[in-house]
Amino acid sequence: MSTPVVRSVGGRGVARALRAIRRVGMPAAAILVAGILLAGWALSIILTPPTASAESAGFTTVQVTQGEVGSQLSLNVAAEWAPAPVGTNQAAGIVTAVEPPSTGPVGQGARLFAVDGRPVVVARGDTPAYRAIGPGDSGDDVRQLRGMLADLGYLAPSSGTTLDDDAVAAVERWQDALGVPSTGEVEFGDVIFVPTLPARLTVRGDLVRRGARVAGGEEAVLALGASPVFTLPVGDAQAAQVPTGARVAIDAPAGGSWAAVVAGRAAAASGATVVLGLAAVPPPPSPSPSPDEGAAVQAGPGGAASPGSGGSGGPAAEAPICGDACDSIPLAGQTLLAATVTTVETVRGAVVPTIALQTDAGQQLSLVDTEGTAHPVTVEAEAHGMSVVSGVDPGLVVRIPESTASFPGSAAAAPAAGAAPAAGAAPAAGAATA
Repeated sequence: MSTPVVRSVGGRGVARALRAIRRVGMPAAAILVAGILLAGWALSIILTPPTASAESAGFTTVQVTQGEVGSQLSLNVAAEWAPAPVGTNQAAGIVTAVEPPSTGPVGQGARLFAVDGRPVVVARGDTPAYRAIGPGDSGDDVRQLRGMLADLGYLAPSSGTTLDDDAVAAVERWQDALGVPSTGEVEFGDVIFVPTLPARLTVRGDLVRRGARVAGGEEAVLALGASPVFTLPVGDAQAAQVPTGARVAIDAPAGGSWAAVVAGRAAAASGATVVLGLAAVPPPPSPSPSPDEGAAVQAGPGGAASPGSGGSGGPAAEAPICGDACDSIPLAGQTLLAATVTTVETVRGAVVPTIALQTDAGQQLSLVDTEGTAHPVTVEAEAHGMSVVSGVDPGLVVRIPESTASFPGSAAAAPAAGAAPAAGAAPAAGAATA
């Protein structure tokens, strides 16, 4: 095989290449020469300075559009009656019956449970039951018993404190209605006195249940308050998104919606849950009276304040979240209700990606147009990477600095989600809507 003649091009490296060519022959020599040429071309590209047309402008642009920004979370609200002990059982024996929980407040003489087949009822009174009550007995407990008999229609109303003949006859009629022997004497444990009636009451299921033995002395009767307690259990991340005062729309069990606001927050007893307390939406404030009206109120007839002047004992009690439908919440356990929490109120106006906002040395927010002119703006609302601003009109084209243009939500990184959609387009969830 003949060897091609290659004239010297200088350098020991070339001489070594020629010797390699002689050893491997023509095909391999061709490959070797091609590799040398390719390496030289790559080196020339790397070392060649860029042309002016390859230089970056340093920013991308986006157009300010008309739209709206807001944010909501779909969560579960917990509704639960908060029990507090109000009455003590004094009957001893086996629990033979437990009345089903009432859906509303109970009144005088309501049956709670039965021990050894004998009903135990509730009556109003601050003095707890401490003895059997028989003919001729007197005291506050007798007055309370007479009050129950009067409310049930067995005795004429009076302020008497003695179980006289009329009261004994009333007791006998009441016992006959209960289905127990008509002795005229109320046994110790037949009646549990509680401070307030009517009231929503329940009994402790862990103590008073069919077949359980009670010995007397158990705090068995619980009052549940005027309305259930509504809370919003959330994780730390969600809690950070929900401001105090945020509106909450709760799906009522029987249909419709209950309005509430976030009123406070506390750490849960265990775990990483944050419990947000809810309250009813406060009524709008009453208009302040004019100076003349105020003077007229202060100088009312006989020197007394006129109704509505603030001198009638303070503000009215706060209405419950559930209004007049609180009976739809079961008395036992916790009820979960679907809810929508508005974390950012919907605001309409000029919408721009939040990353287009720039801050000067004086902490003034602005948008910079394509010519480099800064337009001072005020952020009215921000959610999901979009902001409603005042100070510019829709249609203005503004810069997004290159250092942030590739961030999630930017026009450069995700045009469909980073910019407000065109009129008539369906917005992505959480994006600003036109």
